[in-house]
Amino acid sequence: MRLFKTLLLLMLVASLVPTVMVGLLSVSDTRELLVRDAQEMAQERVKQLKLKAETFLAEPTRAVMGMARVPQFFALPLEQQQTYLRSVLNQRREIQAITVLGLDGRRLPGLQAFAVNDVPPTGLAEHEARAMELLEGLNGLRYADVVGRTDGEAVVTFAISVGEPIQGYIAADVSLGELQTMLAQERVGSTGFVYLTDARGLVIAGGGGLVAHQDASKRPVVAYLLQDVARTQDTDILHVGNFGEGADAVVAAYATLAEPTWAIISEQPVALAYKQVETMERRLLLTVLAATLVALGLAAFFSRGVTSPLKGFTEGALRLAQGKFGLEVNVPQKNELGDLARTFNYMSKQLLAYDHENRGLYESLEKGYLETIVALANSIDSKDSYTRGHSQRVGDVAVEIGREMGLSERELKQLQFGGILHDIGKIGIVESILCKQSRLTDDEMAIMRGHPDIGDTIIKPISFLGPMRACVRSHHERWDGTGYPDGLKGEDIPLLARIVGCADTFDACTSTRPYQKAMPLEKAMEILDNLSGRQLDPSVVEALRRVLKKRGVRVEGHRLPVKLAS
Repeated sequence: MRLFKTLLLLMLVASLVPTVMVGLLSVSDTRELLVRDAQEMAQERVKQLKLKAETFLAEPTRAVMGMARVPQFFALPLEQQQTYLRSVLNQRREIQAITVLGLDGRRLPGLQAFAVNDVPPTGLAEHEARAMELLEGLNGLRYADVVGRTDGEAVVTFAISVGEPIQGYIAADVSLGELQTMLAQERVGSTGFVYLTDARGLVIAGGGGLVAHQDASKRPVVAYLLQDVARTQDTDILHVGNFGEGADAVVAAYATLAEPTWAIISEQPVALAYKQVETMERRLLLTVLAATLVALGLAAFFSRGVTSPLKGFTEGALRLAQGKFGLEVNVPQKNELGDLARTFNYMSKQLLAYDHENRGLYESLEKGYLETIVALANSIDSKDSYTRGHSQRVGDVAVEIGREMGLSERELKQLQFGGILHDIGKIGIVESILCKQSRLTDDEMAIMRGHPDIGDTIIKPISFLGPMRACVRSHHERWDGTGYPDGLKGEDIPLLARIVGCADTFDACTSTRPYQKAMPLEKAMEILDNLSGRQLDPSVVEALRRVLKKRGVRVEGHRLPVKLAS
């Protein structure tokens, strides 16, 4: 009870005081911050859109200027000049017409290219007329006013002088269709929009229901923009603020382009732009109220101080469930939680003791399994003096190959048992066939080939030996698919069975049999190399070679491992 009262008081003070203070400060400061954020977002938006618009115009302009800078352009052969025109027109899809004019302002014969599908004949004549109007006193780059073609497409014409001194001019029409699409899709909140105007306040492109060539000079933000441009010679103007009054009031920002003298404008109704401010104020007030109520409830509920100790108990119980017996939780309090911790720690130590006892029993059981397996293998080998120790050696060699191939300890143990048991099925083969000194007949060979299936049947009911069934059943399968009993091929043969099969073949080569004497290691490996890719897995054979070179294996007649010569 003392702990309850102490923590109740501490939690009330620690939770309510900061919550109330933060809430009051947040309510007082949030409106100013959100208003500034809304304006900064509008300003940042027009800066980005200005960059996009300038980039949109700069790319076709740069392409035409690149052609204008070609050395002695007017002295080039007509065919080469036409190639330049076609290249620019093909590279920049927004360029719809391009014309080369002489010093007299007339189009030079053969030096005009245009998008046939986009520019009608009347549009081409209008393009030339606009280009000629730009040439008077031109020395550099000049843009014309935006016009709308009969098909509704907005187009801007620009002209560039060529050479120093001036030798002629190049003019081009640029479609603003993509710019219109981009601006029309730009959204400012739920109802805001952006648009582009020229120096007279006429709309060039944009959304919000505005159409090209519409006079927007009476809109509050555009009117202020035109006055701002008239007051200063600066070509880079950026402004943000509130414009208009009442229901027409908007939060707007605008930025001017250096060339041509256009302006990008963002508008959003004040009521919607600052709606977040009102929402945040209500939310903050509700949050303070809710936090106060929650703090009271939580202080009463959690004041017993059990959250931290319970977390330790939970983590400890989880680790116990994962088998990490013997761990202790540290709860130094001398109260009910401390008593619970001491009980928990005692339980953990007892579980550790039981675990050690169970592990010992398991190891004894596993040892018994292994001794049983070895006894079974010996019962096979005892039938034939020529194969005595064969199963144990196959298991040992298989383990060395598996270790070289990076198999896990669990898989190595399965290889050990599988190698020892691989011929367990020979128990079911009559001794007259199993120990026959001469070559087996076809019928006898068919009976002998049944020993993998017999072995699989023998160990199938023993769940402990389940992982070793593949070694017993498939150790006579061949890499090329001609083995038995299932005719498996390549990697369809289980890896453990491929390793045991290789170890079995190796021991057969290095052991004395009725039909052959034990071979030297070099000769045995030569035989295995010949069988690689046909009977044996090449990667397993190569792993055996590395084993023999590095650490060797025990073979018949040798008590110590025998290595291949380096």
